[in-house]
Amino acid sequence: KQWYQRRVRGVFPFNTMIVLQLLVLSLAAVSRGESPPDLWAPLENKIVGEMKRLDKSTVGHDCHATCAFSVHTDLSDYDTAKAKCEAKSFVGFPTHGGMQLASIHSELENRIATLMLQYAYGGEELEGERYEGPSNWAWIGLEKVNNTESRPDGAGKVVWNEADWAWADGVTLNSDSYTNWMDKNDVPVQPDMWKGVGNNYQVAARLFRKTREMKEESGVWDDTFKSMVHPYICKFNVPVHYIVYPELLNWYEAKQSCEDKGFYFAKIRNKAENDRFVAAAQLAFDEDRHEPKFNHENWIWIGATDLNEWNEFRFYDGEEINFTIPWARKQHDNKTNAVQGSQDHVADARWGEWDDSFGNDWKRPYACQCNPNGMELDEEMQRINEEWETADKKKKEEKERLRAEKEARREERKRKKEERKQRKEERKQRRERE
Repeated sequence: KQWYQRRVRGVFPFNTMIVLQLLVLSLAAVSRGESPPDLWAPLENKIVGEMKRLDKSTVGHDCHATCAFSVHTDLSDYDTAKAKCEAKSFVGFPTHGGMQLASIHSELENRIATLMLQYAYGGEELEGERYEGPSNWAWIGLEKVNNTESRPDGAGKVVWNEADWAWADGVTLNSDSYTNWMDKNDVPVQPDMWKGVGNNYQVAARLFRKTREMKEESGVWDDTFKSMVHPYICKFNVPVHYIVYPELLNWYEAKQSCEDKGFYFAKIRNKAENDRFVAAAQLAFDEDRHEPKFNHENWIWIGATDLNEWNEFRFYDGEEINFTIPWARKQHDNKTNAVQGSQDHVADARWGEWDDSFGNDWKRPYACQCNPNGMELDEEMQRINEEWETADKKKKEEKERLRAEKEARREERKRKKEERKQRKEERKQRRERE
């Protein structure tokens, strides 16, 4: 039960699918009387793989990143680290939503932060003793904001009141909050609000790089003086998914450029993602859309094509497109000419309409994505998708109704014409008999 609570508490807001997979496998093992397996291994492989991939972009920026966090190795005191996170919007790739010193609300997020710190410094081997090496710890965005001037009278080893502590994202701790303060034999030993020189107290939280022998545990927390210097972990206010680059390339050059940066050529799998793509495009350009409509800088290459089967558009790796594509008016038209070939490559407009284009020849902006999988849909995104598909279904039904009515009118005209012809023939025959 304790093991279950340590792993699961507070995890659900971050990634439901990962959590459900952990729960199913964990509870199955426990029900058989077995020790729980090391279920974090797939996550570790994913996070480390993501950082290695994105190192292609972050190299030279004193950091490593995933699609949602970054760890920075320019040693800084707490307030400086906090200010640096808030000032950043680029870590080798743009993070248009900005970032803050990391607020950690689940064991999953704490595990990710620990893995990132270990990756930045080559593993768990410490720099000197635990409290000596600056790289043994990383700043996270938790600090004591109330009752910071002195330790309470009669306080023991631990000085702890949840309401005194707040995350950089504005969330104040309460009894249900996830925490991972250092303990000894399950007895808390931090935070202790130790007093330093003058009236300086330990009021900022840092995360330890080394995990304990119990593999499922992630880095524990310690409160310390804000003047200490450490690496620091930032959390993106909006996880990076689509990134639009204004540089003008053809479709094949765009695909290669995404891969060279450690990203994937953008896939748009539903209407809600198409809306998020439009938002990313708006962040990438300072100016409004150009005139005329089909000016190349209005259209952004994405990873869709009908090269493998004419008029059947799929993503570049063969994955099917399973939603109603928002084609621009009179598109897709698959134009062909002797010089440019066929329009086999897709561009998405800044405003969200799709067009098939000459990918070998035309130079346009392009879009990459960080996470190879689709976005995890929230209720609002699901609503958008349902409304889009429902509207398209109604449009098709209306189109079919109008077509059927037109066909019925045509048949009615044909019937009446036949009747007139029949009556004319009957009158002719009658006159002949007379």
